[in-house]
Parts: sequence; structure tokens; C-alpha cells
Amino acid sequence: MPDTSDLTAADAMISAAWGHAVDELYDYLREGCAHDPALVAVLRVRTALVIDDSDVTVHRERIHSLTRKGNVPLHHDLQQLSSSSAELRQAHAANQARLHAIRSIIDAYPEGHLAQGLTRSLDRSAAVRAEAARARSSTPTPVPPAGTQNTGPTANAGTHNEVRSPRR
Repeated sequence: MPDTSDLTAADAMISAAWGHAVDELYDYLREGCAHDPALVAVLRVRTALVIDDSDVTVHRERIHSLTRKGNVPLHHDLQQLSSSSAELRQAHAANQARLHAIRSIIDAYPEGHLAQGLTRSLDRSAAVRAEAARARSSTPTPVPPAGTQNTGPTANAGTHNEVRSPRR
């Protein structure tokens, strides 16, 4: 049995393709800094892989607890062992399919293309944010001159101390 899980292998492939850690890639998408459809697809498949990896762990632990040394399984334990091993094989197959999907998405692009695209996207996002910050800081907010009365929509609104006449 390999030492690395399918999730670890997927994380290594994703990090190598985009040049950033997976957690950083999630942050870039969440913050709106990156707009890469391939990255979105890969991270969605990875999310499903996380769930399946958890299933593999649960089934593996169940099988280990049923087959621990010195334990003689009862009849119903054999049924549970059989179903757990079938579910473990199914979860492994799902993991392999998702890992293959991630590999296929990454392999569809030339080497280095995904990392360069992310870098360009991050640079564009940083430039847009910097421009917006400059625009906000250089535009003064108009301050009405002292002594002028408010003529806006709230100018005729009364205060809370104002006495109202009863309704008729």
C-alpha cells in the first residue's frame, strides 16, 4: 500500500501546476483575485476527493478494528467486514477517478501555462485594486460650507422631540 494518500498526490499535482499551495489557491478564488476556470474545476474535484479520502479512512479503520490481532470475528462481523471492504474498494476507485480527472485537467495545458495564467490574473487583480485605492484616496468627499442649511430629502424631517397632533 502506498505511503501517500490520493489527496496528498492531488495536492502535489495542483501545487506543482499552479506554483502555489492549495490553501493559497482557495484564498485567491475566495477573494476574487483569480478567475481561472481550470483552477475552479480542479479545486471542485479536489473537494470531492477530500470527502472520498475521509471515506477511505473510515472504512480502513473499521476493517482494522474488525481484524485486529486476537479478535475472532462473529457471524455479523463477517458481514460488516465484507461490506466495509467492498465500500473501501469503491471509495478507492472513486479516489482514483477523481485523481485522474485532476491529472487530465492539468495535462490539457502546456507545462507552466497554468502558473503563468495565475500570475497574470493576480497581477491584474492587484493592479485593479491599487487603482481603486488610488481613486478612493484622491477623490475628496464634498463637505458643505459652514452655516448652510441642509436642503436634501431629510431637511424637512422633524426630530423625535417634536409633538405630533393626534390622528383623526
